Amino acid sequence: MEFEAPSIKTLAELREKLKPLNIPIYFNLPDPSVLEPFLVIGQTSSDTSKTVQTGLIIEDLSVQIDIFLPDDESRGGVERVRSEAIRRIGRNNRMASTVLKDDTIGREVYHIVINLTEIIF
Repeated sequence: MEFEAPSIKTLAELREKLKPLNIPIYFNLPDPSVLEPFLVIGQTSSDTSKTVQTGLIIEDLSVQIDIFLPDDESRGGVERVRSEAIRRIGRNNRMASTVLKDDTIGREVYHIVINLTEIIF
């Protein structure tokens, strides 16, 4: 029997929730030749300190989702994508999002950053 880490299951579920956005989804930043829109489910960190307190394996998994949209997208369109992504992720008590313009991928784009923390068992 092969063990599947709960974090792998959580990331796969997150991908399924975001598929209806119809934006290509990656787990690593794609090659610079890939044009927007695209979404990256990446940058994860884990805290298992609650495991010591309870004896159960409890993990706080923090995930960063980066959505890159073309520079010529309207601000209203960007906000709609941000709101739809948050709605599709679902209720989460620890979620924050930011919209910014940046050129970290080699060209100026709208960059939506969503940070969330899930408690998984």
